[in-house]
Amino acid sequence: MKIRKQAAEDNMVDDARVLIVDDDEVVISIITSILKREKYITDSCYSGEEALQIVKDKEYELVLLDVNLGQGLDGYETCKLMQKSHPELPVILVTASQDDESVNKGFEAGSADYIKKPVSRLELLARVNNTITRKRAERYNLHLIDALREDLHTAANIQQAMLPKWVFMDDQLVFSSYYEPCEAIGGDLFDRIKLSDSKYVVYIGDVSGHGVQAALLMSAIKSTIKLMIEADSKGSKMTELFTKLNERLYNDLVLQSNYLTLLMGEIDLEEREIRFLNAGHPPLIKLNTITGKIQILDQKGSLPLGWMPGTQYLEEDIERLTLCSTDIFLLYTDGIYECTNPQKQQFGIDGIKKLLESTEERNTCLTVPFKIIDYLSENKFETELDDFTLFSFQALHADNRAICSPSLVKMFHYLLRAALREVGNTAQECEQLMLNWTGDRVLASKVELIVDEFLNNIIGYGYNYQEDAEIILEFRLSDDLLSITFWDKGIKWAPESMNYNVKEPYDFAPDGQSHSGRGVKIIMSISNRFERRRYGHLNETKVEIDL
Repeated sequence: MKIRKQAAEDNMVDDARVLIVDDDEVVISIITSILKREKYITDSCYSGEEALQIVKDKEYELVLLDVNLGQGLDGYETCKLMQKSHPELPVILVTASQDDESVNKGFEAGSADYIKKPVSRLELLARVNNTITRKRAERYNLHLIDALREDLHTAANIQQAMLPKWVFMDDQLVFSSYYEPCEAIGGDLFDRIKLSDSKYVVYIGDVSGHGVQAALLMSAIKSTIKLMIEADSKGSKMTELFTKLNERLYNDLVLQSNYLTLLMGEIDLEEREIRFLNAGHPPLIKLNTITGKIQILDQKGSLPLGWMPGTQYLEEDIERLTLCSTDIFLLYTDGIYECTNPQKQQFGIDGIKKLLESTEERNTCLTVPFKIIDYLSENKFETELDDFTLFSFQALHADNRAICSPSLVKMFHYLLRAALREVGNTAQECEQLMLNWTGDRVLASKVELIVDEFLNNIIGYGYNYQEDAEIILEFRLSDDLLSITFWDKGIKWAPESMNYNVKEPYDFAPDGQSHSGRGVKIIMSISNRFERRRYGHLNETKVEIDL
């Protein structure tokens, strides 16, 4: 293989390197001479086969390739192979044929341009310079795009950190949420703010628009709301907060074309009351877990914030509700109900109502957001056009260790970190809980084993030992049944769904003992029913023991 190299001045290391491929020594000399005067660095060779090998060993910004190379590969074939192996390397074909068919054949082979023979100095320099300049600009733009993507990724992480985790629980309340911006960052905001042991503020909002502008406004507005609430030592009314926030947004934060819809509630655990104020946001939904019925609370409300200066938000706009542990409250943004299916039908608020009222499984505060997302995904609703936020909460009894519903069901909830070292203590606490509830040592021992085995499976397999992840554990005890339910946001289990009872044993696949198989088989051997399903990103596993 013969390679000829004519280097420009040694200090011109940043000049473009060009490979000249031609079987005519005279043509190579002419092109090299022209380019050398303009400080290009050139290499040359005489065949397509040589050129393909050379570009593997050295980086070039441009290849000048003769169409008629004599023996071996011609220019079209060489160009096609070169574009396949080096798609970012521009090739200019040098040809004496200038008819439409030849030019089109060159472009189909992947050439960026062509130069006619005999080579003109002006045309050569113009086409070489334009091609290299354009390619450098493309590379620079790609670099900028990569940097922008990295910045957006960082911004998305920061924004995600500003929002609540998907689950929160204390002795009296449980919150669950799902958030997915249509772009890397979005304009939806939601939060819960604890004012005291007996009072919370909960809200959800939507900044008009999408992308970076909406996300920046979202961050500023969320910080403003938090500062205004926490700095309010006098305990101002929610209407006063909205009125002040409206002026602040209109005058200082919101651009002329933007506004904020906001639904905010004050939760009073002592009075067992919720007071909601709606500023142009989709209505609050209340789901009764006893009757399974939905109530759309859309009778009161006012204008969005930042819409009009001087807007006064009034007490008569506030909705007052009784806080009951049998009710789930759902807040959401318009992306949920405005999405459409392949038939271009909107999901709608009625769609939310029908879905939650028709579900056969027990609705919980934890699963409601994920059931909705799972339904939209399964039915191919278009969910990429707007930000998606679902935020639910439910009151627990003041003493979470002895919750009694009207049906005399005892309940207890754990919120756990996915820390393997804490599993043993948690399992022992659950064993003691069951012993205190029932006095049955055999049942308590079964509970300890079930909790220990399955938490190990979730942490090791589902979360891959990520200690910042969360697991929810619920016990429900009636006269004839103990139900233990686990919720986690780990990976999909294999199989994703599983149903077992003592009358219809589960048939494990030959490799079913890998990962979680052994632990699950142990659990099945000491229980009456084992059910697993996945709602969107949420795994739900239920173990039942007949008493």
